[in-house]
Amino acid sequence: MDWERTKAVTGFWIAVALTAATFTLWGFAHRLYSTLLPELAAALLLTPIQADMARSAIAIGYFLMTLPAAFISRNLGYKIGILFGIGTFAVGIFLLYPAVAGHSILFFIAAASVFGSGLAIVEVTASPLVVFLGSRDGAIQRTILAAALSPLGALAALYIGHKILTGATINPNSGHSLVELLTTVGIAAIALAFVMELAKFPPVAEARVASNDRTLPSFLPPLRIQRFRIAVLALFLCLFAQIIVAGFAPFYSLTVMPSLTPAAAQMVLVWAYLALLIGRFVGPLLMVRVAPMRLLVIFSAGATLCAIISAASSGPVAIACLVGTSFFMSILFPAIFADALRDLGDMAKSAAAIIMFVAFSGTGIFALLAVLNAPKIVHLIMILPALCFAAITVLSERLRRTEAHPALPPEPLPARKG
Repeated sequence: MDWERTKAVTGFWIAVALTAATFTLWGFAHRLYSTLLPELAAALLLTPIQADMARSAIAIGYFLMTLPAAFISRNLGYKIGILFGIGTFAVGIFLLYPAVAGHSILFFIAAASVFGSGLAIVEVTASPLVVFLGSRDGAIQRTILAAALSPLGALAALYIGHKILTGATINPNSGHSLVELLTTVGIAAIALAFVMELAKFPPVAEARVASNDRTLPSFLPPLRIQRFRIAVLALFLCLFAQIIVAGFAPFYSLTVMPSLTPAAAQMVLVWAYLALLIGRFVGPLLMVRVAPMRLLVIFSAGATLCAIISAASSGPVAIACLVGTSFFMSILFPAIFADALRDLGDMAKSAAAIIMFVAFSGTGIFALLAVLNAPKIVHLIMILPALCFAAITVLSERLRRTEAHPALPPEPLPARKG
């Protein structure tokens, strides 16, 4: 009996570790593509418009596959959904090589869109699985810790990408060597999928809906829950703010501190990711003493303050507050995501797809902001995250109050005497 229990516990933690590993893979692949893309664009002699199209290809994949991913997770289970997503983005990566070899921009964008579709499927299936791989009370801490592996992968991609690009001579033939690195990521993804296929996961990872349970109507029930709608709005604002902080970090640093070199400005992005990573380890530790939803309010308020100071100042203070914003925003998305799903049961798969679809629609707004390169405008860009985090503070407090004081059923009337 003890041996069977030990085996079950070991298998459970293997499942948790493999699911968490997909976060590292997601962060590494996504950031490596973004890091190498400017050099790939130069090697392929892309025009600025074509380069922007290649940059937006991942967002296209998210737009196309986020909601359909609910069909996969509902009818095939979380585990097969993750495997399907890993396989899809590996295929997208492999297709980049013939696209570069043929210098075909349309083929390249199509391959990158397949890559982005795979990332979307992985995120929609792996993130909610972490929420339910354990107790309800530990869902928020567990999700934050798993999400910490995403910036860890991003930091590794920034380091490797920097090493590859340092001293590299960009010419029409150099795209092959750059895309070969991405191909290696695809091979690693297939290896991870193979190990996951062999591992035994808990029943929740393989649960499926009834064959007559259609996916399209399943999107309506979560939207009828007011608390879920509040969470979706907060997550949209959160991801939009995160994209601005990470996307504008290097250029913003050069704007508020012109004496920085481009390499030093790029290091600000590294420090921002490092602060995000540290925050996602510190947050769960603090939750041992502080209620998770209360800490969520505190961290969102801290992100608001840091963003305001960064927008109102310049020089090292502005940069330090940018990094501070990254630290405080670290737990916001995973904490609100886990809180939104942990009580939804069978609705969670469709709800996760709704969250990701709405949240990642913010990337379209970011794409419009990216064309604003005037230093004066970029200096004020931190006002947008400040407003987002202020709104998240209000919404988080509302979620905290709802969680702290749940609606109780009315007490039965006392029996009449006589």
